[in-house]
Amino acid sequence: MKKKIFCLFQIIVILVSAEKIFPQFDYGFDFSKAGSSGLQFLKIGVGARETALGEAVTGIVNDANSVFWNPAGLAYVEKREVIITHNQWLVDSKHNAAVIAYSLGELVVGLSAITLDINEFEETTALQPDGTGRMVQAGDLMIGFTAARRFTDRLSIGLQVKYVQEKLDDYKISNVLFDVGTIYYTGFRQLRLGFALQHFGPDMKLVDQEFRTPLLFRVSAADEIFSFQDFTLIAGAELVHPTDNVEWVNLGLELNIFKFLDLRGGYRFSNDLGKISFGIGLRPPPLADFNMKIDYSYTPSETVFSDIQRFTIGLAF
Repeated sequence: MKKKIFCLFQIIVILVSAEKIFPQFDYGFDFSKAGSSGLQFLKIGVGARETALGEAVTGIVNDANSVFWNPAGLAYVEKREVIITHNQWLVDSKHNAAVIAYSLGELVVGLSAITLDINEFEETTALQPDGTGRMVQAGDLMIGFTAARRFTDRLSIGLQVKYVQEKLDDYKISNVLFDVGTIYYTGFRQLRLGFALQHFGPDMKLVDQEFRTPLLFRVSAADEIFSFQDFTLIAGAELVHPTDNVEWVNLGLELNIFKFLDLRGGYRFSNDLGKISFGIGLRPPPLADFNMKIDYSYTPSETVFSDIQRFTIGLAF
């Protein structure tokens, strides 16, 4: 009994300390909090499969791309895996990601990277709103290391440490952030629960202005709706709680046909860039010890920006 009380006391102390050290846990806002944090590129979805499913994937991910959603999913990589994603993002910017995962037996490790390349644009000022003639460069970078393990046949836990950098003209800021997640198979049907805390770290400062990291908390449930001969349907639902915006809900469906073709659809509530998403995936027959997968997703834009398309190719060996 004393041990339980002591453990509870330690947890309370840690939470109180974290709130003092990392003020992004301050929920004292009575508005949407939009624009109150930096490093927004970390919230851009990675992976054609995941975005086609409406990003309701915290309880579904089980390959190398898990590092971008729930690091616990990396524990289900059996050998080695490489996945590359290209995303033609807004206003001709390019959002690319790559990850390599390697199984060390009980422990699976992964190395990942994200880049956001923005085309040069002309500087504007209050006195010269039409442009000064000077060109400005900007871009973002993330490099992460992930480790995950299956502690039982039902429970997996993962942790990611990542270095992030944001550059605008002559200004550059960097930080070290953390992601932690877990996936739990309930034992009822194929129901599993996923939990992930992303982008946790100290506040950042640019010149004389401080801003928070885009902390996200994800809670997800996924289940196999039916499996009949060569057809399998998986559904996922997810609640996302950010500290810099209002909460939203994601829903996703994936139909696998003959273990070769995947048809996907998703819906994200309260999302301005695109609520509906669609996608397709191909699983060609294995060649020797190599298994390839090719995925595509399409998200119609609901703003003045162009529609969003993502391409992902993965290789397990």
